[in-house]
Amino acid sequence: MIKIALITGASSGIGLEACALFSRKGYRVIALSRQPSGVEFASVELALDLESFDQIESLAGTLETEIAAADRVILVNNSGYGQFGALRDLSESMWQKQFSTHVFGPIKLAALCLRLCEHHRIPLRVIAVSSVLSIVPQRMKGAYCAAKSAMNAAHESFWFDEQDSKSLESVSLVLPGPVKTRFREHALAALQPVLGQTSAVHREKYEAMEAALAPGARIKPFTASASEVAETIYRAAEAERPKPRYLVTPQTYMAAFITRVLPYSTQRRIFS
Repeated sequence: MIKIALITGASSGIGLEACALFSRKGYRVIALSRQPSGVEFASVELALDLESFDQIESLAGTLETEIAAADRVILVNNSGYGQFGALRDLSESMWQKQFSTHVFGPIKLAALCLRLCEHHRIPLRVIAVSSVLSIVPQRMKGAYCAAKSAMNAAHESFWFDEQDSKSLESVSLVLPGPVKTRFREHALAALQPVLGQTSAVHREKYEAMEAALAPGARIKPFTASASEVAETIYRAAEAERPKPRYLVTPQTYMAAFITRVLPYSTQRRIFS
């Protein structure tokens, strides 16, 4: 049986670990990233800018060749980064890029894969890597929280829209808490353009955020490894009856419990 795993954000972190794991398990791995870096576990490595629908659509020919020869396809929408900062300080382009990376691009890619899988009558599973911050907002991270929340809603809506498809088997969300990757490094880089135009009222919060994202900053308790998240992704790919949501790290389990049980007024006090 030829099984294919298409993995976005494949050049580092969770994506790279997922490529390695799926490859070890016998999958033909198609690694997708903005700047391909020679992923050694990939059978095919392709450049993909999720901000461009045209570029996503341009992959159709290559992906169709791969999918036509497969018996099963897994799409892992993993690519992402955190645009932090007070909402009043973010530019239109920052908002656009955050949502294109987490919502618009991943759904367009899922739709493309479904179209190709339907054409060749190949089963497809979609797995999106979201975040605990999709269910519990956090100060100075509003754009990221909003994009991840929208990512959840968009992927679940994709399932509701397409659940009668003869190819779409499932859509699952993986929600980790803190993970030891280069996420903080990338978030700090994305924060730099904001720092020159910050609101004075938030200056101390920005200083604290810079310190928390700086190299060598303290790692939060119960931080997961990228390989732990990759293993959860693989479980969703292989499960006989995949769950709609997979939680990773104690923070996510606690957040899910609190948001399900406690009144909103109490939740605000806890998470503020």
